[in-house]
Parts: sequence; structure tokens; C-alpha cells
Amino acid sequence: MKQLDVLGRLAEGGEVSLASWLGVPVDSARAEALLNGVLRRLRQGRVAGAERFNLRLAELICRYWAGKDTDAVYETMSVLQGDGRERALLELCCGQLLMARRCQPAWQHLDSGFKLAANLLEAQDYFRVLKRHELLRQLPLATTPADAVPLATLLNEARVIARLRGRGGHPAPTGGKHRDTIG
Repeated sequence: MKQLDVLGRLAEGGEVSLASWLGVPVDSARAEALLNGVLRRLRQGRVAGAERFNLRLAELICRYWAGKDTDAVYETMSVLQGDGRERALLELCCGQLLMARRCQPAWQHLDSGFKLAANLLEAQDYFRVLKRHELLRQLPLATTPADAVPLATLLNEARVIARLRGRGGHPAPTGGKHRDTIG
């Protein structure tokens, strides 16, 4: 699935992979239009389970890009999520939205989400997310949100910073590199 289709898929109630990037910037007009459709579907009351969670996640993303408050949606979803996959997806989503704007609380959510998702990801997806997170750790984050950029831009900036710092010269805010093998 193309990364640009992820929000549209969620807005229809469809599932996405835990390895998806949900922080794709969306202009406010599109976010508002998608949000109205999502809220209409949720009000109909004929959705439950995973479909309901996916619609609520789409609501959270649309609210974020429309510049609306997301705290109540996040808190409700945190309490009502059904399983570890949903909790992992919620945390990864919030972290990715914040990372797209280089906001400091991003790693709180990304680390929590990755920890929850680690045993649920297929090996290829696990290492893709792990590598992405390790590279994104190069980016300086701030308390004031920056202009939103897509994942490719974030990764390119992180690669440049990594080159400028040289191998092994990046800070490890969560205690060093992740270890996935014995030895």
C-alpha cells in the first residue's frame, strides 16, 4: 500500500500495517473533509471493533492536521483500545505525527509504540521500523512544532546529520543502540 493511501484507508475503516508511516502531512482542507466523513461514519453507529478503532485513528490524524485538539481523542483511545496491536498503532501514530513536525514528545510515543509492536511485527517490518527509528534519532527536536514534512525529507535530513557527525557520533537519548542479537 502506498504511504499516501494510509489515511484514506483508515478513513474508510480499513486496517494498516504497524510498519506504516502515519505522519504524512495533509493540508488542512483535506483533513477537514476527511474528518467530516469519518465523524459521519462514527455517528451512524454501525461500526465496531477494529473498524471503529481505525476510524478513530483517522479522526485523530485528521484533527491533528486540521489544527484541532487531539487530546480527548487520544485519551479516549488510550482507555478503550482493544488489544496490544491497537495500542502500538496509536502510540506509533502519535509519535509519527509529532515527528513530522519535529516535536520533542515524539520519542515518548515512538519508543512506547515500538516496544508494544516489536513482537507483533514480521521480521522485515520490524527491522524497517527499527532502522527508521535509529535514523530519525539524528534529528534535533524542539518544543515548538516546525513546519510538517514527509518521512522522506525527515530521513534525508537525518542522513545528512549522521554524515556530518560521523559514525557513532549521534546522541542516544534512550540509552544507546537497540540490540536485537545475542553476542
